[in-house]
Amino acid sequence: MHLPTKQSDSITDIAIKSRSLTELFLQNLLPSGAPIEFNASNDVFALQPNTRLFLINEGQVFYRVRGKLVAILEEGDLIGLTRSLSLNEGSFSCQEPTQLIPYERDELIAHVNSDVRLQKNWTHYLVCNIAFYQQALTQEIRAEFQPQAGFLHYEAGETIIRQGDEADKVYTLLEGSADAVCDGVKVGEVNTNEIFGALAVFTRQTRIASVIAVTDCTVLAVRKEEFVDLIDHQPQICLGLIEEMASKINQLNNQLLNK
Repeated sequence: MHLPTKQSDSITDIAIKSRSLTELFLQNLLPSGAPIEFNASNDVFALQPNTRLFLINEGQVFYRVRGKLVAILEEGDLIGLTRSLSLNEGSFSCQEPTQLIPYERDELIAHVNSDVRLQKNWTHYLVCNIAFYQQALTQEIRAEFQPQAGFLHYEAGETIIRQGDEADKVYTLLEGSADAVCDGVKVGEVNTNEIFGALAVFTRQTRIASVIAVTDCTVLAVRKEEFVDLIDHQPQICLGLIEEMASKINQLNNQLLNK
């Protein structure tokens, strides 16, 4: 088994170990029937009893949970254990010729309990499966990101952003109000809790307008490099920025039409 995305070497090692353990504890256990062939299937367990397990003998099986591809299972992988214990919301499908060897859950458990060595292999296998998905979850979850932000205060009339300057920070207006001014002409307003100064960061251009405090203002400033990292960790911020930029464009269009 492997992840649908790039995986670490440790996850690969766990998957290899899991397959080798599967081979050990299935030795001398007879399948519960003849191999089952699929050309393609949206659910290889359709019409199968709840206690049915499959060993993949040929091909690949795709494991999805709520429509999201979680893992790709291949020759030597045992599938269906969590399903047999009603612990699985996922589905198993295949897109190419695949051969599965059926086993019965209760027969497998009785088999591994018949020998101490098999019990150890079975326990080690279960731990490997836990470790595989634990490592996969660790890889999926991003590390907590806390940008180094600074609080700045401006009096009414002071310039927060100056037109033509390099865009080195992105700001959030925490208190007060400010105007956006281009070539001496007011082109917009900045309201409380609004992010501003991001456009020049994204386009890598100099500031296209100044932002001047109308009242006393408190702003939160984040360096552009950290703001880009913040977007990477919390992409939902982009939605708010897009909405604000669209609103500003509408305001400018209306001003042009009025003129």
